[in-house]
Amino acid sequence: MSARADYFSSDLYRDPSGEIVTDLVATLENQRFSGYSPQGISSYLMFRYPVLANTMFAGFGSIPPGCEVDGHQFRPYWRPCLDPIDAQFDQALDRCEELLVAAVADLLAGRQVIGFTLSGGIDSSLLVAIAKRHFPERTLLTYSCGFYGDDEFEYSRKVAGLYGDHHTEIVLGRDDFVGEQSILAALIRHKGAPLHPNELPLATIEGAASQDGCEIVLNGEGADDIFGGYGRNLRMYLNYEGPNCDYYKHILDEYRYFSRAEAAALIRPEYLIDDEQLVQAVFAEPECPQDPRDQMFYFIQRLHTPGLIERARNALSFNGMAGGFPFIDEPLVNYVNSLPFDFKVHWNRGVDVEQMRAMDYKTVSEVYDTPKYILKKLAERYLPSDIIYRKKYGFPVPFDSWFADVADLHLDDRVFLADDVSQLSGWKKFMVWNLNSFISVFNTYQGE
Repeated sequence: MSARADYFSSDLYRDPSGEIVTDLVATLENQRFSGYSPQGISSYLMFRYPVLANTMFAGFGSIPPGCEVDGHQFRPYWRPCLDPIDAQFDQALDRCEELLVAAVADLLAGRQVIGFTLSGGIDSSLLVAIAKRHFPERTLLTYSCGFYGDDEFEYSRKVAGLYGDHHTEIVLGRDDFVGEQSILAALIRHKGAPLHPNELPLATIEGAASQDGCEIVLNGEGADDIFGGYGRNLRMYLNYEGPNCDYYKHILDEYRYFSRAEAAALIRPEYLIDDEQLVQAVFAEPECPQDPRDQMFYFIQRLHTPGLIERARNALSFNGMAGGFPFIDEPLVNYVNSLPFDFKVHWNRGVDVEQMRAMDYKTVSEVYDTPKYILKKLAERYLPSDIIYRKKYGFPVPFDSWFADVADLHLDDRVFLADDVSQLSGWKKFMVWNLNSFISVFNTYQGE
C-alpha cells in the first residue's frame, strides 16, 4: 500500500503485522494490543505526546509526519530546510504577507461562515484581520476560552470588536477538566493518546463553533514554530559551550517537561527508556543544520510542531469540524525557513551580542530582542500595536491553583510506582492525571 502522511502531522499507523491502518482506535478494538509502549510513555513525559514513529501502544507504530510509505518501507519527502537565502528584509516582508494571505484564501474558498479560535495574541488576531480586509463578504465568528480567575478576554474582545461579526467567550473551571462531566476521557479515546493540556479548551470552543454553523475553524498554530515565537528556546545557544553535534543534549536537558528523576520516581522502569534515544537520530539527519540557532528551529519543527498540530486536529475532528492552519501552509513554511535567523528573532538596537552570552538565556528573550520580528512587522499593517507588542502570555490554564491541595492521585499500579504527586507542579499533576486517564480508557482494549 502506498500512502503519504501530512508533512506536519499523521493519521497513518502500522499494526503489529506491518499493515497500514487509518483508524487506530477502531483497529485496537478489533485486534487488541499487548501493552503500553515505553517509547510512547517516555515521549509523553518529555514532549506531552508520542513523537516520530511512536504511539502509546506496544507493537503499533505511526507513519511519521513528512514521510511516505511504500509497502513496508517509509521514507521522508519533506524536512525543514533552513539554509538561509540572500534576502532583503522589505522584499521578504512583502512575500510573507503574500503567502499568508494566499494560505487564508485557500482555506476560505467556497466557505461563507468562518470560525476563529481567538486568544487575543498576534497569531490568531492577524488571521481575523486578514480575513476581514481581504474577504469582507465572509461572516467571521470568533471564539475565546478563559478560566475562572485567569483569562485574556481584554485583548480578544478588542480584536473581535474591530474585525469579527460575532464573539463568544467560554469560561472553564477545574471540573471541566477532571470532573465527572468532563469530556477528557472522550477526547482521549478519540485521539488514542493522552491529551495536550490545551486540547480540551480547544475542543470546547470548537464545539461551540460547530453548533453555530461554522464551515471551518482557523487558528494560529504553527506561527511560533515557523516565525520564531519560542524566543527563550531560540536563544538557548547563548549559554552552550561544546561541539555542535552534541547541542541536542543541551536542548533536551533544558526542554524536558518531566526531569529524569521525576520520571523515574513516578513510572515503572519497564515503561521508561533513555529519552535521548528517542530523538538523537533527528539531529543526525542530513537536513539538520550545523548552526545551533537553526538546529533549534529544526528541533521544534521536527519534534514539537507535529504534536501541536495533532492536538488541534483531534479537537476539531472530535467536533466533526474542518480545520485551517494558515501558518503551516507549505509554501509559507518553506519560504520563512529560508530566511535569515535575524529576520525572525531580531536583536534590538544597541544590544551588545557578546554581553548577552554572559546572561542566562531565559532573561534575554523579549527584553533584548524581538521574537517573530518579521511577523510583527507584517502585523503592523493590520493590527493595533498593543496587540502586536504585548508580552507573550501563553495559554493560562491555572493548574497550579486547581491542584494546589492535591498530594495523591489514585494511579494504575501496573504503570505507576506510587500515588504521591505532592512534589510536582500543578501542570505536571494534570499531566499525570491525563496519562492515568488514558490508561483507564484503553485498558479495556488490552489483550492478554
